[in-house]
Amino acid sequence: MEFHKNKPIYVQIVDIIAQKVVSKEWTEESKLPTIKELAKDLDVNHNTLMRSLEFLQNQKILVSKRGVGLFLTKDSYNNALNFMRKSFYDNQVPEFFETMYTLKITLGELIDLYKSNKKSK
Repeated sequence: MEFHKNKPIYVQIVDIIAQKVVSKEWTEESKLPTIKELAKDLDVNHNTLMRSLEFLQNQKILVSKRGVGLFLTKDSYNNALNFMRKSFYDNQVPEFFETMYTLKITLGELIDLYKSNKKSK
């Protein structure tokens, strides 16, 4: 897997796993692949992966069941969605608004664009 240089790898792994939950590729309360399998699939160091998994446990997206493995929590979908929304608001929206301001794009134009894009899907 190729990672971006401008963002820590463990954060990118968090994003990948959260995306799998939000897209429902991985469903609530399901068992995750083993740490060894995940590290191999993502082509990352075990310690980097463990840092990501610990972060996801702190976000209540994952839970470790000793001797059994890692599982998504009952509320993993909502927790992952909330995490991703906060990350989007904190990291992408400010730059987006700055670009809107620089290009003199109005909120009305943006709403019209949003509506036309939504209709085409």
